[in-house]
Amino acid sequence: MAEPWRYLPPRWRDAILNVDADILTRVEEIRFRTDVPVRLYTDCECVVLQHQGREMATDAQELRRILEVLVDHSLYARVDELRQGFITLPGGHRVGVAGRAVRQGGEVITQTDITGLNLRCARVIRGLAEPVVGALRNRGILGNSWLVVSPPRAGKTTLLRELARWFSESGLRVTVVDERLEIAGLWSGTQGFFLGPHTDVLSGWDKVQGIATAVRCLGPDLIVIDELGGIADEKALLSARYAGVDILASIHGPRAQDVHPGSRVQTLWDTGLFDAVVFLSREPRVGSIGAIWPCKVGEESG
Repeated sequence: MAEPWRYLPPRWRDAILNVDADILTRVEEIRFRTDVPVRLYTDCECVVLQHQGREMATDAQELRRILEVLVDHSLYARVDELRQGFITLPGGHRVGVAGRAVRQGGEVITQTDITGLNLRCARVIRGLAEPVVGALRNRGILGNSWLVVSPPRAGKTTLLRELARWFSESGLRVTVVDERLEIAGLWSGTQGFFLGPHTDVLSGWDKVQGIATAVRCLGPDLIVIDELGGIADEKALLSARYAGVDILASIHGPRAQDVHPGSRVQTLWDTGLFDAVVFLSREPRVGSIGAIWPCKVGEESG
């Protein structure tokens, strides 16, 4: 699978490839911002991109050109992604896009005047699923409907990918509703990540339609989705659960001790959709368990 910088214009791609190999293997994000040096972020450090000893920076025109190259000069075809603040690259890599919102009828329809690009590297971390499954089973949680709660960059999508593969290799029929093409990394008919022998992927489907199609047509034991949205997503999940399908889902959220009444995490837990809530932490490594809520809110353990 190609790293995201392989899709950059040659000047930037070559400069990044000259960075120390050990740093490149740990890069999580590459951030381009208007008129400031480009920075590479690893799990524990920030490195300024340089060429021949000089820091490399981008202006607004160069940022626009980089974005055009990343979308293969078909920006008009990626408008739906841009209005949501990102584009997806082959292999499940995501590029966050910061710019000025263009509105129509009160809704954002695209972006212009781009001021920042954030290339986020999709990774495979083998062995990430087993400790989570083991921890839940040790606490007597036998059901497979789990809500994964994670702050940004704590590994929720990586964990979902590994859990999908683990359940599939354990014999369950899994359907991944991959709305943003990040979990499976499908591109031109080829998946960037192996998700197991019993896994079907609905790539680019919105969650509501994808969940309904999975239940109606694919007969899954487990549906996997990333980044739950609003009430419509919740109703679709409830319908799947009524049909006897387990749900593995994720949402951005705080540490367990910081969850407050009325929050999205609390509301989802109160629905009874999930057998457990798993809170992720970046310590001691990405994908570590911060806490688990089994059975009901308040019974948490780290």
